[in-house]
Amino acid sequence: MPPFIYINGYPGVGKLTVAKELSKLLPKAKTFSNHLLIDPAAAVFDRTAEEYQRLRQVLRREVLTSIATAKSTRDVTWIFTDQQSSSNLGSSSARDYQNAARVRGSPFISIVLHCELEENLTRATGRDRGKGSNTKLTNLDILRSIREREDIFRFQDEYELELDVTQLTPSEAAAAIRDHVGTALR
Repeated sequence: MPPFIYINGYPGVGKLTVAKELSKLLPKAKTFSNHLLIDPAAAVFDRTAEEYQRLRQVLRREVLTSIATAKSTRDVTWIFTDQQSSSNLGSSSARDYQNAARVRGSPFISIVLHCELEENLTRATGRDRGKGSNTKLTNLDILRSIREREDIFRFQDEYELELDVTQLTPSEAAAAIRDHVGTALR
């Protein structure tokens, strides 16, 4: 069974860009951005509203259940992007992906992307970030605060890869992840 690859990291580190590059390197791969869940919930509720997280949870679990049980995509390698902290809410949200992989019978491979603060700040204000209808974070004060207050959730299992992408191109990062996935699946 093809794997679920879960890419977690701070806003602006390049998760979606790397995931798109990775999908070119793996057969029958699809990328599912966390903003496909965030943006609809943010269209309904302010992010600070108590209903916001509940709606995101319902959407996430419904999508993951659909993917995990779908016959038409059994041969797909799923690449998910996310930004979850080690808080109770963050770890619970991240584990939803792991549980869906278990239901599907797929290996679950966690990737934690990180980069140096200055590079993160530069990337977070990149030309296409936060344009159009997406709600990607571009406020540098909020990003600094997140990095100071929150630790990125880690599964800390044998299949997890932590990758510093400060000096890597998206293609180089994707190749490193592909190699790691190949090793993990042996």
